[in-house]
Amino acid sequence: MATLFQTNPVDAAYAHALAQGKRVVGKSSEVVDIALLLLDQVRANEFFDYQVYFVSELSKALETSDVDVLILNRASLLQRAKVVRSWGLLYQRDQKRRVVFEARAVMDYLEFQKYDDLQSKALAERTRGERFAIDETYVRARLARLREYVRLLMDLRPIEPTKFKADPKLYGLAQWYLQQAVELLFGTGAYLVMALALPKPEAYHDILDAIAGRGIIDKPLAYKLEQLANLRNLLAYDREQTDIDEVHGHIQTRLGELAAFADQVEAFLGGDAQV
Repeated sequence: MATLFQTNPVDAAYAHALAQGKRVVGKSSEVVDIALLLLDQVRANEFFDYQVYFVSELSKALETSDVDVLILNRASLLQRAKVVRSWGLLYQRDQKRRVVFEARAVMDYLEFQKYDDLQSKALAERTRGERFAIDETYVRARLARLREYVRLLMDLRPIEPTKFKADPKLYGLAQWYLQQAVELLFGTGAYLVMALALPKPEAYHDILDAIAGRGIIDKPLAYKLEQLANLRNLLAYDREQTDIDEVHGHIQTRLGELAAFADQVEAFLGGDAQV
C-alpha cells in the first residue's frame, strides 16, 4: 500500500486498530477503516473523488469489499482526534509534518471541548420548561466583556505597523486582547446554539453558521467572522507562529464586525430571545 500512497497525494495514512499489524484477505466480517490525510495541494472539491478512488484501490489491495475511507482534511474535530489517538499509522510522507498535524488535531479537539460546560448549562436551561430558555444575564455579561476587549483593541488601532511589529509588549497585548475577544465570540455562539437546539457544531465555523441560520446574526457577518477561527487556534496555543502583520490587520478591519456581533445578538435578546 505504501506505493499506492506514494504515487498519490497522500501525506499520511492510518488504519483502525482491528487492521493494525495484519493484512485482511478474502471475505471479512470486519470493516477495514482507513483514514487519509491528503496534501494541501488537493482542493476541497476533489476530496470525494479521491475517497471513491481509494475505496476501490484499497479494496483490491486488501482483497476485501469492506473498506471505509475517511478523508481527514474534511473530518470533524472529534474524528481527527480519534484517529490520531487510537488508530495505527500506516504511512507518512514527512514525519515532521505528520507530527504537527497530529498535535494540532488533538489540541483543536481539546480546545473545542471547553464548550461542553456551555452546552451543559444551555441544556439544563432548556429542560426547565417546554420553551427553550436563554439566560439573558449570562449572555449580556459576555457581550459586555466582548465590547470591552473591542474598546481596548481600538486604543491600539492608531499605532503604526512598523512600531507595532517592533514592540513585543504592544503586539503581545494585542494578541491577548484579540484572543479573549474571539473566545467570547465563539463561546457565546456555542451557548446560543445549544440553548436554541440548533444543529450541533463540529468545528468553530459551524457555530456561526448555525446562529446565522437562526437569524441571530446576519449571514454576511457570520462569513466574515468565520475567518477568525484559524487565527483563534494560533493565538490559543501556537502564538509564536502568528503573523504580527495579520494581527495588526485584524485590529484595523475586524473590530467593527466583533461589535456588530454583540449588537445583533443583543437585538435578538431584546426581541426574540425565547422561541
